[in-house]
Amino acid sequence: MGRARRALRSVPLFPLRFLTMENTAIDSVLLYNGNVLTLDDRDTVASGVLIEAGRISRVIVEPLDSPGARAFAAGSRSVNLDGATLLPGFIDPHCHPIALGAALHAVDCSPAAVTSVTQIVARIAQAAADSTADWIRARGYDELLLAEKRHPTAADLDRAAPGRPVRLTHGSGHGDVLSTAALNVVGLRRDTTPPPGGAIERDPDTGEPTGVLFEMGAWLRERMPRPGPGTLSDYAETASSALVAAGVTAVTDAGRDNTAARPALYAALAADGRFLPRPTVMLSPGSVDPRPGEGPDLPGVRVGAVKTAITFSGGEMHPDFDALMDSMRSAHRAGRQIAIHAVELEAVTMACEAFTTLAPRSEITRMRHRIEHASECPPGIARLIAAAGLSVVTQPGFIHERGQRYISAWRAGGPEPGDLYAIQRLLGAGLRVAGSSDAPFGPVAPLTGVQAAVTRMSSSGEPVGSEQSVSVREALRLYGPNAAWMDFLEAEVGSIEPGKRADIAVLDADPTAVRPKEIASIRVLATLIGGELVHGSLSGFPKFQ
Repeated sequence: MGRARRALRSVPLFPLRFLTMENTAIDSVLLYNGNVLTLDDRDTVASGVLIEAGRISRVIVEPLDSPGARAFAAGSRSVNLDGATLLPGFIDPHCHPIALGAALHAVDCSPAAVTSVTQIVARIAQAAADSTADWIRARGYDELLLAEKRHPTAADLDRAAPGRPVRLTHGSGHGDVLSTAALNVVGLRRDTTPPPGGAIERDPDTGEPTGVLFEMGAWLRERMPRPGPGTLSDYAETASSALVAAGVTAVTDAGRDNTAARPALYAALAADGRFLPRPTVMLSPGSVDPRPGEGPDLPGVRVGAVKTAITFSGGEMHPDFDALMDSMRSAHRAGRQIAIHAVELEAVTMACEAFTTLAPRSEITRMRHRIEHASECPPGIARLIAAAGLSVVTQPGFIHERGQRYISAWRAGGPEPGDLYAIQRLLGAGLRVAGSSDAPFGPVAPLTGVQAAVTRMSSSGEPVGSEQSVSVREALRLYGPNAAWMDFLEAEVGSIEPGKRADIAVLDADPTAVRPKEIASIRVLATLIGGELVHGSLSGFPKFQ
């Protein structure tokens, strides 16, 4: 099916045949004359849906001249989709919305915006001239894709903004560069000892910090000025707008340092209409947290998995195995789902060993314990993850955004491209796999992730392990039913079926019909959450207030 017209029209109804559920709501809206990819178990393709009381009441299978259907349709408001494609609203099971909002307010130093340290300096200098803020925040650089093939340093940032505290965050989120003024504010000096798993780059001649830090984000947050509630709300609202514009209707905040204050923040924001996607919030092992699931004290917000991270830094694992097991046992005994951040081969192996030690495979599967990322995954690791009974939430969008970096690293002796974000291999091993953004560290738009999972090409068109390509429908399911399952939401969202919430993305083209390299360019015409229009426009459909 070709691209739909931009304006979706409201015109008289045609007679229709329905798959139905019992529903007695009076007010209803009929979306018809569309291309509905339901992503149900049969991959049903329909022509429209009926929405009643915020839920999908009927799925329109095909036009049929039926007096009963005609009489029923006459009682509904109607929106002619004019050939547009409907999908279940995209679900992002691993994101950092507050950080995303902050990043969207920061100076963009990503590879799409800069190609050299010189350009980074110029961008930050312009921001310094335009802003009187105490701190200047910048983000997104990739040293391997800069002309100088190096990290910026404090000296570079000092040239850009003399005497100003500047924090420049690496595109991966695992590194930072501070200006001299910023180093002074956080108290980082020649004799500073990095936290476990962290590293401070030092000048080989003087021993002084160069300003380049690795795995010290939490350490920095404890020493930098904390954003106030108003700023956090602004960040969340900015992220909300970006997410719904990409067709995302549910999102999981996967912050490893989240406390009980984070779900409460989202509940307040949702109540005020400032955060629209349905939020699930992971919590840190040490937090004093509410019980999992959505409760009366946190309307509209789910408390999700207990999140911890394994990092491989300086030839050592952090935390060590015993500390990891202590954390996992506590969460498992409390009946909590566990999500382990594991990127490197060594970290993924350690996570599998820990889960195997924790409980029998059947129990691990029943509780839906999961690995976040599993970025480096050769065949033996995929089998190890499967044997442990785990599922994986990964990020195909990184292939698109960082593919050039991965190819450069491989040519220098790094991992094989086909071992990175190896979705085909994981699916072939019988694993549950979901796609996610990890935004702001990866691209927000699920359609970018879908395209990358299908084409396995970088943004510059280089193939990155083409053997790991999956079909378009498999890729769409990563952000639909598979993602819903990861967060125990499959009864509510993830597919277009009677009884489920009317969380829907309306696209101007069918991802299964366009050329794979065009999937990311498909426009999201509208996003509905609970049957309410929260982004875009549908003629005759009221906007969310």
